[in-house]
Amino acid sequence: MSQPSTSTSSSETTQPDGENTTIKLSIEEKQQNRIKALKEELEGLKIQLGDHDANQIVQNHIKLLHEYNEIKDTTQALIGKYAQITGRTVREIHVDMDLPLMDG
Repeated sequence: MSQPSTSTSSSETTQPDGENTTIKLSIEEKQQNRIKALKEELEGLKIQLGDHDANQIVQNHIKLLHEYNEIKDTTQALIGKYAQITGRTVREIHVDMDLPLMDG
């Protein structure tokens, strides 16, 4: 009595090897296209931003913010002095000069 064979041949699998290979190639092709698109986007952004050092950009922005705050503080001090001289409130001066009452 011979026993039935327990091994299966590759032709008995649920997906033919050619179809499985096609699926793998399709996924790899999509991944490669995505990588290519991201590289192109990166190059476009580099051109748009120029060849600037990120740390230098941040430091420049910090410097500009400090300058802005100094100018704003000085302006508020002058408005306060003007309000004192004229016997009015700072709020009244802001309203009269169409200045914002709050930062925003």
